[in-house]
Amino acid sequence: MESKINFKEIEQKTFRESNQDGLLELVMGLCMAAISTRLISRILVVMLILPVILFGPVLLALRKRYTYPRIGYVKLIPDKPKEVIGAIFLITLIVIVVLALIFFLFGDVRDFDLWMKWIPVWGGVVLAGMFSSFGSKSGCIRYYIFAIWSLISGFVLSVLRFEAVETGTLLYFLAMGILLIPWGLVTFIHFLQKYPQPEKEASNDNEN
Repeated sequence: MESKINFKEIEQKTFRESNQDGLLELVMGLCMAAISTRLISRILVVMLILPVILFGPVLLALRKRYTYPRIGYVKLIPDKPKEVIGAIFLITLIVIVVLALIFFLFGDVRDFDLWMKWIPVWGGVVLAGMFSSFGSKSGCIRYYIFAIWSLISGFVLSVLRFEAVETGTLLYFLAMGILLIPWGLVTFIHFLQKYPQPEKEASNDNEN
């Protein structure tokens, strides 16, 4: 009797093994924490953009240094840009419609500060969608934990009142960093212990 190939399980296993190093969570958390440093001073406005630009290159550099020499490299099929942009646009549209209805009934839909105050909800929903997608691709529960944390943080920080309207959004990034950084760091340390440095690489490092 021929056994059926479960492509879903193969896809999940490949995604899990490719992201078992914890670097995705660690670098993402560090970037989000870096964005939140705008809370310290308005001069740090560059931190709203710089971490986003550096995320991909830093993640790739770290994986070339620590991950690929240990477990090899598998190129995953990336999501189509049009589908990603379409999903973000759809989520954004839904959030805008829901918020507009709430503001119309209980506030002032023309109040710009009110819209800015609820940006954490939008960010929380978008990242929850991204983490849920990772959870579906990997079968890992941790991504659903991240998604739930994202939703709760986004909602709570939108409800709370702050002197500056952007404080809630910056605190949302900090909240995500607080969860992702230690989770990613512990996972990364465990990965290094599970897959020791190859002998050839270790000897080259000692020579240098």
